[in-house]
Amino acid sequence: MPSYKVTVALKSAGDKALSFDSPIKLGGIIVKSENKSDSNSPVILVEMTVDSQDLGDAKETATSLITEQILPVIVLCGEVPYEISDIKIIDLDPRWVIIGSKTIYVKVVPNIKEVRLDEFFEIFKSLKNLDEDSKSVLFRAIKYWNRAMSDPDPIDRFLNLYIALELLKGLLLRKEPSEKKREWVNTLYEKYNFNGLYGGYKINYIRNALLHYQKKVLSKEEAERIIEKHVDEFGREIFNLMKDYVECGGDTECLQKKRQQRNRS
Repeated sequence: MPSYKVTVALKSAGDKALSFDSPIKLGGIIVKSENKSDSNSPVILVEMTVDSQDLGDAKETATSLITEQILPVIVLCGEVPYEISDIKIIDLDPRWVIIGSKTIYVKVVPNIKEVRLDEFFEIFKSLKNLDEDSKSVLFRAIKYWNRAMSDPDPIDRFLNLYIALELLKGLLLRKEPSEKKREWVNTLYEKYNFNGLYGGYKINYIRNALLHYQKKVLSKEEAERIIEKHVDEFGREIFNLMKDYVECGGDTECLQKKRQQRNRS
């Protein structure tokens, strides 16, 4: 079966970027950062060798691996959304080179976050220790958070963040009694100090007013004003909850103590 060297470039779509002081090796995968002359921020390069039937299959295999395993770690390390900006595939026979690119919206990134190797590996190890069901739900939540924070439109950002939170809610409250699940905004606040109140309204009321025009509590226009003002704060709350969950290895008792200690400090 033919072998291909695949290099995937990841660019930050937020207001900061990651920089690695040296390459990181994860099995046969190498992760490193590179400063390009035409960019204000480092680009993360993920390199691997893939055995595939053809170039298209190699690209699909590499993209799937990065999206499902590498990207969540980078997002949690950097606290910022990342997108695939470039894919380069070289046939190791060799016969030809193919470069596939897509145009994306990228902000100017003046802030660089230097990542320690031990921090990267600690997150990677914590993710590996999660059970498969929890990991699957968490990765999907990270995907929606990443999608949200890459979107310049605040309403679309809020809707994707809300999906991410619903996934986390199901993960964190699955053992709670039915009445606690019904009042999930209050339960998340009581157990994990998660702020689900913006502009004086619970996030589920804001979402319902936005999508279902439920004016008993607030109007659609009022919901949009609240979202535009608080959506990034909402995103930070969700990110912190995800990262704390990972650092606790999925242990909800640890998460509860960690969140309470954070709010007291």
